[in-house]
Amino acid sequence: METRRLGDTDLDLSVIGLGTWVFGGRWGGTDDDDSAAAVHAALDAGVNWIDTADIYGQGRAERVVGRVLRERGADGVHVATKGGVAWELGDGGLRIWREARGDYLRMALERSLIALGTDHVDLYQVHWPVPGVPPADTMGALADLRDEGKIRWIGVSNYDRAEMDAAYRARPFSSYQPGYHMFRRQVEDAELPWCADHGVGVIAYGPLAHGLFTGKMDEATTFAADDWRAASEFFTDGAYPERVAATRELAAIARGAGRVGGIAELAVMWVLRRPEVTSAIVGARDAAQARANAALAAAPLTGDERAAVDAVLARHPDIARPYGHGEPPVREEAPQ
Repeated sequence: METRRLGDTDLDLSVIGLGTWVFGGRWGGTDDDDSAAAVHAALDAGVNWIDTADIYGQGRAERVVGRVLRERGADGVHVATKGGVAWELGDGGLRIWREARGDYLRMALERSLIALGTDHVDLYQVHWPVPGVPPADTMGALADLRDEGKIRWIGVSNYDRAEMDAAYRARPFSSYQPGYHMFRRQVEDAELPWCADHGVGVIAYGPLAHGLFTGKMDEATTFAADDWRAASEFFTDGAYPERVAATRELAAIARGAGRVGGIAELAVMWVLRRPEVTSAIVGARDAAQARANAALAAAPLTGDERAAVDAVLARHPDIARPYGHGEPPVREEAPQ
């Protein structure tokens, strides 16, 4: 599989990375053995890096990744995890909130290292920006952890341009992880150009639009109560039928171009068309999905394909509305 260098790091990442949010649940249920099989299959198929986070199942996803690394060894595998979402399990159930203070991130990283069964990670990213927490506190802690050898490279996720600018002034970082797909292009206006100007690599999550670009959904698709998509405007607002219609048009473009992976292949290669993007993160529930996702790394989009996609998006402007995808609340709304 093709690799690309991540920003100013020495990490050459496969253009498809394995996403593990599904391992922690919130996607309608999951099985740890299936999750472990997905990791093995992805690595066997040429994927060389794994994206995870402590909040995915409150350590569950990280433990699955750690299990696989013990089973096969970690040589040649780059592990990226994220911290910055705290949680509390009480009588009212699970509560989560954003937390990016330096002392918290130090604790969170130590917990992640235990779950992963390692003494360091290749990349550690702040999962969400937290208003009111000084960037110097957040980024200074990560720089200290890097100096201690517990993190090789640092980055941020879900920040906007102003937030990245403030964080970068506090301490330069190497990666940015935004949500990015054909119906979610907001980062093209400011964040991707900022990354290009600062030499920051981009690892994009959600290239398949949370499953819509698998081509398996229609207007009647529903989700289980424990699936975050059941409450997301992306799948429930008045524009959802139009998103499905536009997806069918995009699938026709993929068929016409002879793309074996169909619209999923088109969607991944559309994200990878941007020179700022190092890799597209694609989640997998089991080994079969992981193998299929690895095969989506294919030929670059042609000029005709790009023009055809642009025409579809221009015909359906309402499909690009901002939407929620399980964002944690800020600290002021959290338990104290």
